[in-house]
Parts: sequence; structure tokens; C-alpha cells
Amino acid sequence: MSTLQVAWALRTYSEQVERHDHDYHQIVLPQSGAMEIEVDGRGGRVDWSQGVIIPAGTAHAFCASAANRFLVLDLPLASTGTDQSEAESIKRLQQQRFFAVRPPIRHLLDYATHSEALLSRSSEVAQSWSTLLIASLLQPSGHAPEHGPLTLARALTHIENNLGTHLTAAQIARVSGTSERRLYTLFEQHLKTTPFAHVTRLRLDLAMDLLRDTRLSIADIAQRAGYADQSALNHALKKNRNLTPAAVRRGASTS
Repeated sequence: MSTLQVAWALRTYSEQVERHDHDYHQIVLPQSGAMEIEVDGRGGRVDWSQGVIIPAGTAHAFCASAANRFLVLDLPLASTGTDQSEAESIKRLQQQRFFAVRPPIRHLLDYATHSEALLSRSSEVAQSWSTLLIASLLQPSGHAPEHGPLTLARALTHIENNLGTHLTAAQIARVSGTSERRLYTLFEQHLKTTPFAHVTRLRLDLAMDLLRDTRLSIADIAQRAGYADQSALNHALKKNRNLTPAAVRRGASTS
């Protein structure tokens, strides 16, 4: 499955006709409202039932309804550093223009709508979501893509929303709708890490942010970051970052 590094954003467009092109491929998906668009001389409509792929360098003109919102993905051009499967994915996407928003794509759009904040702050969740969307676009109608990236996105969402609670691989797998073994496989395949290492990194990132930016006690910060007590946070910081809470706080006060 493609692991293309995709930039995504939620955008609104004016009712005035705009014309331009860009040096990257673009996928435009409907969130609300509609857009009339002409791509390389072919006209169509982006609305709840249809999206569009705009190949790099292709001239296009468009205008939108008064109230609108679209999810837009920018895809890089294939380069010498692009592996063969990614280059093939880019080539196949270039051959498409308008596409139906089939149920798998609608499901992904609904997920993006309800997880906008998390997709914005977590590149890992956004990448998993984008990978599954591209796989869905590349699948012939009636063929469902492998849903590992969306399962991983559910796991990452649960972790980020529950850092202050007791998290286990078995619990994360259950919430994500998969097995513990499959969860480990997905983390290794897509993130090159384990669920436990990922949770530890996020907890320590959170703890360090709180140490730098707040005057909360170290004990309170430990609890918010999911550690049993101050001693557990001290141990984790020392083991993984070779730091102490006091050193982090001192560094913030002198910067």
C-alpha cells in the first residue's frame, strides 16, 4: 500500500470563478456545499456524491456555492527518491479525474469531520488516514481496501485522547477493533515502533510541555501524563531522555 507523504487541509472557496494550476497533484473531497470545476477542459461538480483529482500542471477553473467546505489533499510528484509502489500509485491517480464518493470514502470523510483536531496535530494519524483514502481511490468499485491504516488511526486517536489513563496494548486493540498481535504489526509496519514505545513518547512529550509551559507541580504533571507518581515520571524521563523534571523546568526558565 502506498505511503505517500500527503499534505491535507480543510478549505473554503469563493463564489467567484478562479483559475490556476499547481506543481503537485491534488484531491478535492466534499465536506459541505458544492463546487463547479473544469479540469483540463472537462467540467464536473464536486458535491456529496463526487470528488475530483487534479493532476499536477493541469489548468482548472472553479467556483463554489455560498457555504462550502472541502477536504483538500496535496500529493507530491514522483521523484528519484520515490519507491516503485508509490510511483505507480501516483501514475494511477493521474489517470483519474472525477470519482464517486463510495461508502468507504464517505466513511473516511466522516472520520475526518469528527477527528479534525487530531488529524491537524498528529501527522501519524493524518498519514494513516491519507494512506487509506488513496488505497480506496485506487481500488476498483466493489473492492474494499485493506483497512489497517484506519484501524491504526483509531488506535492513535484513543491513545492521544487517553494519555492520562492506564493504557495497555490489549485495551487499545479492543477499542480499535483488532487483535493485539495485529496492533503490533500495524505499529511496526507504519510507524516503525511498538504501541508501548509510542505511548511512552507521547507521555514524555506531554510531560515536558507541561513542565516548560505551566507551574503545575511535578506530581500533578506525572498524573496528567499517565504516570503513577512523580517517581515513575522521573524514572521514565531519565531512561528515555536522560533528563529530570527539574532540569526540564530549569531549561525553560533560562531560555
